[in-house]
Amino acid sequence: MLSDDYTKNKDTIIFLGNEKIAPVVYREKGIAKGVMVDIAEALGKKIGYKIRVDATDWEEAQKKVLSGEADALLQINPNPEREKLYDFSNEVLKSEFSIFIKSADNDIKTINDLKNANVGVESGGYPYLLLKKYNLINIVIIPSWRMGFQMIKSGEIDAVVVDRWIGEYELAQSKVKGIQVIDEPIETQYSRIAVKKGNEELLDLINAGLKELKDDGTMADILSSWQGKKVIYLTEEGIRNIVFYTTLGVFLFILLLSAYWINKFRRLNKKLESDVIEKTRELRDANERLLKANKSLEKISIIDELTNIYNKRYFEISLQKNWEICIREKLPLALIMLDVDGFKSFNDNHGHLAGDKCLKSLAGVIKSTIKRPGDLAARFGGDEFVILLFNTMEEGAAVVAERILRKIEKLGIENEAGGKVITVSLGVAAVIPDKRIKPEDLISITDKALYQAKEEGRNRVVRRSKMLN
Repeated sequence: MLSDDYTKNKDTIIFLGNEKIAPVVYREKGIAKGVMVDIAEALGKKIGYKIRVDATDWEEAQKKVLSGEADALLQINPNPEREKLYDFSNEVLKSEFSIFIKSADNDIKTINDLKNANVGVESGGYPYLLLKKYNLINIVIIPSWRMGFQMIKSGEIDAVVVDRWIGEYELAQSKVKGIQVIDEPIETQYSRIAVKKGNEELLDLINAGLKELKDDGTMADILSSWQGKKVIYLTEEGIRNIVFYTTLGVFLFILLLSAYWINKFRRLNKKLESDVIEKTRELRDANERLLKANKSLEKISIIDELTNIYNKRYFEISLQKNWEICIREKLPLALIMLDVDGFKSFNDNHGHLAGDKCLKSLAGVIKSTIKRPGDLAARFGGDEFVILLFNTMEEGAAVVAERILRKIEKLGIENEAGGKVITVSLGVAAVIPDKRIKPEDLISITDKALYQAKEEGRNRVVRRSKMLN
């Protein structure tokens, strides 16, 4: 039993779980279900308390436990940041955090192959915290695992990182084809139950209940029942292999049977078999070449050829996606617009080759300055650039803009006689998107701030909130 201090006037313990991690925890017709839900309910019987399990938004669940509105979190993996806030139970379920990719993508085999790749994860989940340790991976927040797998198929992202059990279950339920999992996981952990830091009485009770579940075989029975429901899925490549080898087996059987009865057709049948194998090989090679060509074409379509950063088309797509995420999560979105001061005069005096070299140098400075996953730099057109900063207020965006301005001035690209160098003007604005405004409105107000920077004498940063009108 819990101590009197904790249980006074309390006969129900509230557990919260992430509603998006079926079959571990999920919600069906308003009721929490899943293997961890069954474990929590069995735990309640062992410790003699009523148990209420709710499947809800994961970030909201964590806040409720910290505020005391709920008692414990189900299916959570410890890390240094979380250990400052929570105390964790003994091990419960094995979690293999794995990489899911397009079936035809043979270039990705380990986490090291994801450098500079766009990788989808759920907001607030352990895969997000795990990938933050890899600076060269571009983390993309996805609205759901199903949408993440669709984004892999469409080429919008390169991979998704998720607990293997959850990913395979979602693939089977959603029937998304052409996705495979890499066998070697990035990290293997045992998930636990977490309580608010310092709630030792509840933690001791949970650990005692878990030990009893394991000792009397109840835990094994629960896991066995859910492992029996685990769906094994086939990728398109797997289906093709099954069809191919089954067809080949039938063909060989017929060939041998025919050779047994009609000896004079033996040579003809052997030649036919050889032709089939050769044509199959040629078709497979052609498919691989086509897939590689398509991947190269996709990259060309979103990268500016001159500066080797994203182009305006990809910026507009990313702005729309980030806008929708920020509406849902109620997060700020900031935009910086940058224009080169006197660039036409520079081109006239130094030539277009020097102008192109200048733009490449500026793009390099911008790209090296924004290092957070999810932030984006693009060439908007001509000598104008844009920087999109996710979950950033105007003040933070202005700091980034000032840093870019100083770095470009330090490049010392000679503009005119008398020691003058290339400078830039920058406009900064940020909003918390909602359905009353559009992404184009953010572009418009940022452009006005850029125009004001030009009017005030150039080589400066102007924030939209500091303008008089």
